[in-house]
Amino acid sequence: MPTVTIDKPVTLQETAKALQDKLGSGYDVSTPGGEEVQVKHSASSTASVHLSRDGDGTTFDVRGGGSVISRMVNERGIAKKVAETIKQSLGGPPEEGANA
Repeated sequence: MPTVTIDKPVTLQETAKALQDKLGSGYDVSTPGGEEVQVKHSASSTASVHLSRDGDGTTFDVRGGGSVISRMVNERGIAKKVAETIKQSLGGPPEEGANA
């Protein structure tokens, strides 16, 4: 499960908007309730993002959705893409070893 920590407080609505803006119209981004954002690319390609705020930071736990097999695929696919999008859009540190 990818986890991203941002050194500033981020709201659920800011997260949903940033994901929708960056991922585009091919993705459906929603906030079903609680501290969670759902991202859907197709019926079998889904991810959920759980936000935890602590002081001046926000941690995003991103999980692939679906059945056991689909979840494993989604952890490496859409969940990884969503985590990278959060880093890029909301100001997280670049991934270690990434080229600038």
